[in-house]
Amino acid sequence: MLMILFYGIDDAWIYIFKKPIYIHFYILLKKVSPEQENILRDKFEYYKKLAPKEQRFFQHRLTQFAKQYEYIPRDGFTVTTEAHTLIAATYVMLTFGMRKYLIDTFDKIIIYPDVYYSTLNEEYHKGEFNPHMKAVVFSWNDFCMGYDITNDNLNLGIHEFTHVVLHHSLRNNDASALNFKLHYEQLVKEVNHPPNRQRLIDSDYFRIYAYTNAYEFISVIVEHYFETPHRFQMEFPQLYDKVSLMLNNKP
Repeated sequence: MLMILFYGIDDAWIYIFKKPIYIHFYILLKKVSPEQENILRDKFEYYKKLAPKEQRFFQHRLTQFAKQYEYIPRDGFTVTTEAHTLIAATYVMLTFGMRKYLIDTFDKIIIYPDVYYSTLNEEYHKGEFNPHMKAVVFSWNDFCMGYDITNDNLNLGIHEFTHVVLHHSLRNNDASALNFKLHYEQLVKEVNHPPNRQRLIDSDYFRIYAYTNAYEFISVIVEHYFETPHRFQMEFPQLYDKVSLMLNNKP
């Protein structure tokens, strides 16, 4: 009875205050290895900018991610500690404002050394999310390019993991999914309003691929949100605020 009451209050809180009651609550915080922590400090800007307490939360979530999801190498690729850490860190960054971050929408991460040929549609891919296989697939070379160039608004890891989060949120009712879905639906409605859509297109800020469909638009704007947040906020402040509420997360 108490749990039913809590969930009811939690849902109401989201609709009133636009965010869950709480995000981080852990009985015992886990730590990453010294090697992983060095990778985070050297190569992951988001982590470096977190407060020490938040860095401990981030490390805990990264260790839990490693236990939950399987990494599968393909075409001779070797899953190094760096690959393991940076892929997990990308997902943890994206979902850091969400209470429920370990989801069953996917259970494996398949990694190719470079672009790979898909027999499903007979095309070469850099990455994809396949909900039927419960798999996220990356070209490691293209994944790395997302972090080698930090301001081109192209980040394969963020893009594909956003597809994962959206897929989960549209089909589930946990607090984080409800919050994401609520703001996603409002955002799509406003963007589809013809004058708003035309202004976005005319700005030439979001690459044209964003207008393929609503799913791709969300993934593209989240890439922009993390890669060029200051420009995003300056050019489209209202859209920026809605993405911030949707993720409950600041870059």
